[in-house]
Amino acid sequence: MHWKEPMPSGPRDTDRDWARVAEDDPYWGVLSQDEYRNAAMDPERFAQFMATGERFVADVFGLVGKTLDKDFAPRRVLDVGCGVGRLLIPMARLVKEAVGVDVAPRMLELARKHVQAAGLDNVTLVAGDDELSAAEGEFDFVNSFIVLQHVPPQRGYRLIQSMIDKARKGGVVSVQVTYAKARSFLQHEAPTALYYRRDGGQIHDILDSGWRPPEGTINMFDYDLNQVMAQVSTAAGHPVIALPTNDDSHLGVHFVFCKAR
Repeated sequence: MHWKEPMPSGPRDTDRDWARVAEDDPYWGVLSQDEYRNAAMDPERFAQFMATGERFVADVFGLVGKTLDKDFAPRRVLDVGCGVGRLLIPMARLVKEAVGVDVAPRMLELARKHVQAAGLDNVTLVAGDDELSAAEGEFDFVNSFIVLQHVPPQRGYRLIQSMIDKARKGGVVSVQVTYAKARSFLQHEAPTALYYRRDGGQIHDILDSGWRPPEGTINMFDYDLNQVMAQVSTAAGHPVIALPTNDDSHLGVHFVFCKAR
């Protein structure tokens, strides 16, 4: 059994968590709704699951064409945190070459199965690291959606920079992060420390209890939007699209921009 757990940005091997989720409940790990639990999945639910990816890709590609580049027609795309291929497959249908990256071997195995079932021969699947070193060359479109929220920010900032570096000049980057959560989630963090103190509006833990969520927990991390926006603005032209997201009371932003430098 897995659950979502808000966590501070402390050391955590989230790659191991993700590998465990991929083995036990891969589709729910991508979209955490009960109808996508392993026990509930059937051909109809799978088609419904994949249709959400079709809509996302159509919406984002359409938005880019209307606001950033009227001639947008990417040939090479990179999907970071591709999971089972929910977004990768519909992107692959529109481009010459698609590359999917994931840290979980089981996710890549399932993505390969779904790619083959879709009759696609233009998809490459590679194991991920923070430098995206296995994704060779430059890309016209680089995407990561509802992925970095499960990665500790200090690693996530490196991944964002790697995504920007992988985009060609004039290419488009699509990246989403979470930055805040509802106060009701504070109760889930209570066991991590024996005491706490308030410093104005800030809460500081005192005496780490040693308790951590079990392996396989899907952790939710908060990013500093100042840091992310600095990375975006250093690379982007104008305009920068910023779309608000809300995943079960975890607030986020989906940035979409052209790489100008």
